Amino acid sequence: MDPFREYQDYVIAHRLREALDFFPGRLYSLSEYATLRLRRSELVRKLVGRQGDPALLSRIEQISDDLNFGFWSNPGLLKAFLKRLPPQRHPLLCSPEAFETLLSHTERLRLKEPGLAGRYYLGWLRLPALLDEPQVFEHAMLEQERLAEALGLFLDDFHKVAGSG
Repeated sequence: MDPFREYQDYVIAHRLREALDFFPGRLYSLSEYATLRLRRSELVRKLVGRQGDPALLSRIEQISDDLNFGFWSNPGLLKAFLKRLPPQRHPLLCSPEAFETLLSHTERLRLKEPGLAGRYYLGWLRLPALLDEPQVFEHAMLEQERLAEALGLFLDDFHKVAGSG
């Protein structure tokens, strides 16, 4: 996966979890995220070599939680997340446009069309319900890939001018 897209997904997952009061922890800068991501990869390599060291596994799980690692792409994690939501749907999850209130004004302006980011991220949330229907799930995954290509990188962090902060 593109590391910049991975970071963008992390930031959006963090903003969503924060908006839903799911205690996302601290928001890491791109460089902090990259450092933790490299550390996680290093620990995974060590874990394979040590065949299941519980201390390493615990540290990997902690870093994974801190990074929202796999939040959007792991149907099991999404299913657990969705189970924690109250029975009434949060307004952010009701429409792509509502979801995009998580974005800054300039981030929304960078989208090729209104609702694109909302359709992409809300599309991930429907996948756990489709696991028992392989063909429908596969079609939904292809749609996610199409949306990902159209989405591009829109975070303000990626569009700062050198020296602007």
